Amino acid sequence: MSERKRRASVYFIGLMISANLVGCAAEQIHTEQAAQVRKPLSVKIASDVLEGNPSPAPVKEDFDATVVETRHFYTGPPHHKPSPVGNKIAYLTFDDGPSNSTRKILHILKTYGVKATFFVIGTETSEGKALYKEIAAAGHALGNHTYSHNYNRIYKSPEAFMSDVRKLDQLLEETVGYRPDILRFPGGSNNHLSRKSGGMGVMSKVAAEVKAQGYQYFDWNVSSTDAAAPVQDRDMIIDSVLSASKGKKRIIVLMHDNTYKTTTLEALPIVIQKLKAAGFRFEKLQKSSFTFQFLGL
Repeated sequence: MSERKRRASVYFIGLMISANLVGCAAEQIHTEQAAQVRKPLSVKIASDVLEGNPSPAPVKEDFDATVVETRHFYTGPPHHKPSPVGNKIAYLTFDDGPSNSTRKILHILKTYGVKATFFVIGTETSEGKALYKEIAAAGHALGNHTYSHNYNRIYKSPEAFMSDVRKLDQLLEETVGYRPDILRFPGGSNNHLSRKSGGMGVMSKVAAEVKAQGYQYFDWNVSSTDAAAPVQDRDMIIDSVLSASKGKKRIIVLMHDNTYKTTTLEALPIVIQKLKAAGFRFEKLQKSSFTFQFLGL
């Protein structure tokens, strides 16, 4: 073979080897790219995002369009936004006033645009009568909580109870111009202290007489527990109301209008805000309102 032909053969073989190497490299690159495309997307989404809660910190992964779209179409309610107001109604009730706390309660209620019910007792003082008028003028409901709030006296008999109720009715009519047709028993309709003066079964008799005389009585299905201690812990009041309200569409909340119940005043704005956020609207009680009665009469 001539030198010229030998060099041509070597050159041709070199070209073939180079082509094969380039082809192998290209196939390897294509295979790796294909593997990257076929690799399933695996991005961990925080549970708080899935539950609709705002993530406490930005997620660091580089989301592609699939993940962004998944997040965009999540329809759960954000944790920090209040539920829409619907059929859930809260009736805030304050027992035992008027007191030095009454005006503070009225101010808080006005601030938050809330109507409530005051189950008052009897006071003949000019200040007490002025507070009756202020409660009524603000558009809240006045309810009868007996004149004396004296268990031994009022629970002797149905007649003794009604006599005490009528005394307060007369005072309120003279002061604000009307007699309430709603009331609350001191201690509730199932209180045991009544047995000391009226015997077993006296509350059933008293409750029946109250209804026969045209009144509606209201116990409560949510207690603030502000009467469980001389001065209950503020957070305990808040937690008690919120926990007892869960799962209910109608709540009658027991609180107290008392000079020494300072933590009730501290808790009230928070209770109102939390109940609003839970979807409750606020109304005052009237005879036709939802009622909760321990005796079930």
